[in-house]
Amino acid sequence: MIEKLWLYPPLAIARLGTSTTPCDNFTWSADDLRPRGTGKTTIKPAQTLRVAADGTVTASVPTEISFKDAQGFKPVCPFFELHGQWRTETGLQEGAITPEVLAKFGLTTRDLQWKVEVANLKPFHYTLANSDRLVATVELTGDVTTKQVLGGISPTDGSPLATAANPVPLGSMQLTLPNDEFPEIRLRFTPAIGAVYGPTNLQQRLDALRQRISNSAWQNFQLPPERLILNPESVWCQFSLGDDPRTNPGGLFATEDDTGISLGLVDDVCDGIITCSVQGLKAIGRIVVGPPDYAPDRRPLTSLADGLSDRVSRQRVFELDYVADMNLTTAEVGDLLERVLETMEGMNLDFQNDRIRSENRNIALAQGLSENAAEAKAFPQIEQILGRPLPLTEFGRQRHRRFVSLEIFEDRLRENPELIAQWIREPMIGDRYYDRKMPALMRGSDRYPMHITRRQYDLLVAWANRLRRDAEAGS
Repeated sequence: MIEKLWLYPPLAIARLGTSTTPCDNFTWSADDLRPRGTGKTTIKPAQTLRVAADGTVTASVPTEISFKDAQGFKPVCPFFELHGQWRTETGLQEGAITPEVLAKFGLTTRDLQWKVEVANLKPFHYTLANSDRLVATVELTGDVTTKQVLGGISPTDGSPLATAANPVPLGSMQLTLPNDEFPEIRLRFTPAIGAVYGPTNLQQRLDALRQRISNSAWQNFQLPPERLILNPESVWCQFSLGDDPRTNPGGLFATEDDTGISLGLVDDVCDGIITCSVQGLKAIGRIVVGPPDYAPDRRPLTSLADGLSDRVSRQRVFELDYVADMNLTTAEVGDLLERVLETMEGMNLDFQNDRIRSENRNIALAQGLSENAAEAKAFPQIEQILGRPLPLTEFGRQRHRRFVSLEIFEDRLRENPELIAQWIREPMIGDRYYDRKMPALMRGSDRYPMHITRRQYDLLVAWANRLRRDAEAGS
């Protein structure tokens, strides 16, 4: 009998895109660390699955990776594969659930019960009105392999934001049709296109606003008529945040210039739960939708995986066997330094430094402190010269490119034991001002200077201490 079920991966991130062609699959390749190389991470095409209208799966390896086509950004459409553990006469086995595995226990794909429930709760987050929730639910058996649209509608209590007659498109899902080459049972999630929807009276409201304010921020804003589908009587379309600092920073939803009342705009991002059930067992996966990557071939210095590891295994870096495994810890530090460089490659440091200097002045002004001293906490402004329009950006990339060669970073740590304390911002330590500590010139979600995770910081410290311990005395 089947004893356990799970979805692989348990969590996936889809990315919006207006193209009807999903983004091809790719993997990270070797860094260009030649003596005169770029120091950049490179990517290479990988096997990419295609799903036909009837769910049939085929595969190919693209010759190149493109993130856009004539229609716009290609969406990232992740797969969830059903896995399980089952017991037979020969013992316990586990792996992908296939029609063959199901048949061993008198089951077919029709016995699988799938449910996808996604929601956009942004309006609800502000209004706390149940009728402002946008929820899409699809339930079907495992033998239905045609694409299913996920239309977001609102509960009917009160004045629902979106109705079944005019749902907000939140994407689609499709089960695959197993065959000899690809017998696995998969679900593919396709996100929406990244559109904005508004109330049916939006045009009249904007016209009235432009009459009141000639230089309105919405002077040239207009939505296609087919996207004006929301209920103008809903709480969201009449909501005003007032003095409630629900999120920081402010200005995260569209309002009238002079009244601060919500214009009732909603986008088509969502997140939700995917489940598959059979014989009382249930596999659960989570899907999250985000915008297209600003730099899809660049990794952030702190990833979702880093955040999860920080929550579940923060203390692991203090265990002697972990730190003693220098191959493991060195590989992790090297990966972090590569991602630091990739982050740098996607930033305009000169612009960000100017912004931070201004931000520091505003902080000091609010606290009645010296604005000049606060501004000086950031990097000094470097004058542009011919051929170097972004001098700070160029300088920063040069310095960080050196550290991708880990031996150079190791030598610096041996020479300067205080390097980490001096130049890397310790999590949750320090004041409100932005300074030159790494990661410099970046803002966290709380509007305070960004930092790496506690686990990443403690790993760096433990690794550096072990590195110096192994160094030859007097060297």
